[in-house]
Amino acid sequence: MAHLLISEFCGSNHVTRADGARLRGEVEAHWNDAEPLVLDFSELRIASVSFFDESLGLLAAKHPVEELAAKVKVINIDPQDRSLLNSIVSSRAKERRAS
Repeated sequence: MAHLLISEFCGSNHVTRADGARLRGEVEAHWNDAEPLVLDFSELRIASVSFFDESLGLLAAKHPVEELAAKVKVINIDPQDRSLLNSIVSSRAKERRAS
């Protein structure tokens, strides 16, 4: 199982759409792995709609949430970031189903 420590992968770059796009690219590179990619947000507070939307939100717009949840595991995330991420993924999933 691949494990990605976000603080090392992104460094201080974890707030913009460009940063989120880089993370999305990494997730997509592991999409067909047998085991889910673990995104470890230890000791980080993201609080960026742009970052979460560009990284995992766009994946939720492209794939069913159940598939996304099977491919990516998010751990050690700040509770407020978790709430923000869940809201974004839910919103993007609704857009996908409506189209």
